[in-house]
Amino acid sequence: MTECESQKPVVMENIDKFDNKKQVVADKLQKREDERLADIQKRKEEKSLVTSAQENTKFFHDHFTSEKIDLESELQACDSLDKNKLVEKFDDLSVRHQKLQRFLTESTMFLPSYDVRQSQDILAKLQSQIQEKRDELLPKKKFTFRSKKKGTVSEKQEEVKKETIPEDESVILADCKFTDKKGLDLKMEEEINKKDVALARLESCTVKLCGAASAIHINKLTNCTILSGPVSGSIFIRECKNCTFVVPCQQLRIHTTTDTKFYIHVTSRAIIEDSSAVSFGPYNWTYPNIEKHYEISGLDKSRNNWDDIDDFNWLAADKHSPNWSLIPESERSSNWN
Repeated sequence: MTECESQKPVVMENIDKFDNKKQVVADKLQKREDERLADIQKRKEEKSLVTSAQENTKFFHDHFTSEKIDLESELQACDSLDKNKLVEKFDDLSVRHQKLQRFLTESTMFLPSYDVRQSQDILAKLQSQIQEKRDELLPKKKFTFRSKKKGTVSEKQEEVKKETIPEDESVILADCKFTDKKGLDLKMEEEINKKDVALARLESCTVKLCGAASAIHINKLTNCTILSGPVSGSIFIRECKNCTFVVPCQQLRIHTTTDTKFYIHVTSRAIIEDSSAVSFGPYNWTYPNIEKHYEISGLDKSRNNWDDIDDFNWLAADKHSPNWSLIPESERSSNWN
């Protein structure tokens, strides 16, 4: 074997090593270039998201403020309306308020927490103003003894019809609902997120709402247990008997309800009206994803007025209303499964 032939494998080995080093360097350079391009793309996306969020936030504030001012103006105009037009006007104001609440709920994904809380406070104040103006201009008649001859059957039927229209509409317009069920275990999950929910004419049912609804309308329940995740807006409860509600929400309104327990987280002041034998304890239900649903709802976990109840039928400031009480700690239920 010649000297040249003996050196050939060494040369080839060196060439292979050089090619490998060259490939390693090329791979590193390509990796750096890929990372640089990915970083540029990421910055573009982040800038786009920031711009989009800023534009969405501006649109929200412009629309929300405009609607708020318009609602306040319409509310002031109620003073000059004919009495026979007031019921329709207040129902319209309530529907517009609910739509504004839904708009806020749908915007929580890009709004800062401070803006969400501030907007919720504005909506709570607006709802109170609407209710106060309704009570002022359409006061409920005080109970008096009078002859049965007064008032025809048709007049009484029309009066009942007017009282039931708002709650029937709330059930009809709800995005998700359970109605006319008996003796069943019912459940809704994240399909209720940012949507209105209705429960009507249920008997001996257990309902679990594992999501972040925008509002819940509850009518005519008997012997039922209702467990709900955080609600960004209001829960309206009417004509319920011998039920248990475990609910967190911004506002809670309870009408014509008796013999019922409430375990609540409420950021404003719960209101009862034409109700008796109702009792209250702190909200104590949990389930998977509840923390996520609190974030979606924007509900303030640190603010809970579960024991501060306003009874619209009790005017004595120096005495506790006999219509509601607090559930003793030793008697509170906690096992909801």
